[in-house]
Amino acid sequence: MTGFYDWIATPFGWILGVLYSLTDNYLLSLLIITVFVRLILVPSAVTQQKNSAKQMRLQAKVNKIKAKYAGVQTRDAQQKIQQETQELYSREGFNASQMGCLPMVLNLVVMMGLYGAIYSPLSKVLRLGPAVMENLKTVYAEVMNVDMAKQGTRYELNLLHEFARLSDKFDPAIVTESIRGRIADLTDGLTIFGIDLTQIPKDNIKQLIIIPILAGVTAMLTSLFMFVKQRKQNPEMAKNPMMGCMTFMSPAMSVAFAVTLPAGIGCYWIISNILSFIQTVALSAALKPDKIIAAQMIDETVERRSREESVKKRVALMAAQQDQKKEG
Repeated sequence: MTGFYDWIATPFGWILGVLYSLTDNYLLSLLIITVFVRLILVPSAVTQQKNSAKQMRLQAKVNKIKAKYAGVQTRDAQQKIQQETQELYSREGFNASQMGCLPMVLNLVVMMGLYGAIYSPLSKVLRLGPAVMENLKTVYAEVMNVDMAKQGTRYELNLLHEFARLSDKFDPAIVTESIRGRIADLTDGLTIFGIDLTQIPKDNIKQLIIIPILAGVTAMLTSLFMFVKQRKQNPEMAKNPMMGCMTFMSPAMSVAFAVTLPAGIGCYWIISNILSFIQTVALSAALKPDKIIAAQMIDETVERRSREESVKKRVALMAAQQDQKKEG
C-alpha cells in the first residue's frame, strides 16, 4: 500500500490502535470512530435541514415560474425557467449547493482510512517497527512459499491468519514475546461473534452475507424515511423520478461497499447507517419545517426592515448635506 491510501491509513490506524488499546474491543473501537464522525456531521445536517425547509417554502414560487411556460417545450423556455429560478434563489439567498454532499465525502474518507488500517493491522494499528515488519515478512514469504509481489495489500492480513503456525519461526531478538502477545491479542480481537472482520464477504459469502444485508437494510431506513417525509412536505418534488432513484442509491451503495470490502468496513457502514437514521429522525422532530420557515421569515423581515432603515438614514443624511450646501 503506497501513496494516498498509505498516507490516509496512517492516522486512522493510529486512532484505531489507541481506541483498541483502551477498549480491548475492535468493534467498540469502530463504534467510537463512527459516533465521532456523526457528531462532526451534525452541523452539516442542521444546515441541510434548514436549506430543505427554505427550498420547500420557495417551491410555490418556482411552480409559478414553471406555470408561465406551461405547454411550451422549447429549449428557450426551459432556459428561461432555469434563469428565473436561479434569480429567485439569488434574491431569497438560497444556495442549492449548500444542500451539500459533505456526509458522503467524509464517509468515503473514513472508509478509505479504515480500509488502509484494516488491511495493515500490524504496521498501522499495532505500529510495529520496520525491523519487526521485515522479519515477519521474510519468515512468512519463506515458510509459506508465497510470491510477495502477488500478495499486494493483503499480505499483513494473510500473515496474521498464519501467525500461530509461524510464531516459533521468527527471530526472538526482533519479534519478542511481548510483540507476539500483542499480535495474538489482535488476532482474537478481530473476530467478533464468530465473524472475522478482516475477511471480505464476497470471498466467504455463506458466513458473511449478514454484513451486506444489514448494510442495505440500515441504509434503506433513512432513505425511506426521507422519501416519505419529502412526499408529505413537497408532493411536487416527490413526483420527480430522481427521488425514487436517490431512495435506492444509498442502500445499493451500502451493499456494494459491504460486499467488496473487509467486514470491518461493513460494520462501520452499518453502525454509521443506524446513527444516521437516529440523527435524521431526531433532527426532523427538533427542526420541524414549519417552525424553520417561520423563523426564516422573521429573520428576513428583520433584515429587510434593517435595510430599509439604513436606506432612510442615508437618504436623510444626503438631504441634510444638500441643505447645508444650499445654506452655505
